[in-house]
Amino acid sequence: MKLYRQREWKAYCADQIKLHGGKCVHCLRGSPEAVLQVHHRIYVKGRMPWEYPYEECDVLCRGCHAKEHGIIMPSKDWELIAHDDLGDLNGQCERCEQPLRYAHMVTHPNWGTMIVGEKCADKLTESTVGTEGHAAFLNYLTRRKTFVDSPKWSVAPNGGRFIERAGIMIEIVPADDGKFRFNLDNVRGKVDHGTLLEVQISVFDYVESGKASEYLAE
Repeated sequence: MKLYRQREWKAYCADQIKLHGGKCVHCLRGSPEAVLQVHHRIYVKGRMPWEYPYEECDVLCRGCHAKEHGIIMPSKDWELIAHDDLGDLNGQCERCEQPLRYAHMVTHPNWGTMIVGEKCADKLTESTVGTEGHAAFLNYLTRRKTFVDSPKWSVAPNGGRFIERAGIMIEIVPADDGKFRFNLDNVRGKVDHGTLLEVQISVFDYVESGKASEYLAE
């Protein structure tokens, strides 16, 4: 499951709400009076919810969104797209309005995309995908933290660091501008990262996803 998807959708929604002046285009209510949602006027198979041009979407409150679709919110055929840790109870489930920390993005072809808690994700997808995904996500975060804090990191005189993971030698190299890059098995990286933590997270995700092995095998 791609962790970046929640952030992509959140950023897209924030941009749409800004473009619409922070109000529902139908009733003109805004936050916190109403929960605002992005409404896709069309759906293209295979296109992610945040990949639509701005002009193909409107911002509606939840009530107007339901009226626009002309249906009661579907109770099945939802799909879980992604989940993320918001860091604190600073989110809200768009189904039950309860505060949430662990956000699950679900989508339905006749309704659109919502951010919900794990229990609502289970109910909408008629599965345990929410709770299982939550457990898997927490496990992933634990492994990421263990990687960052690992005593197996070797520190070079220039401030660089070395560690082996999944049979791949990882080298973190400091740049002159204070940023960092990572090299894999002596193959030099090309992307700069602002902090040591950012580059450690990036290389962990890259290796864990299997993309590092695929890249080195080419």
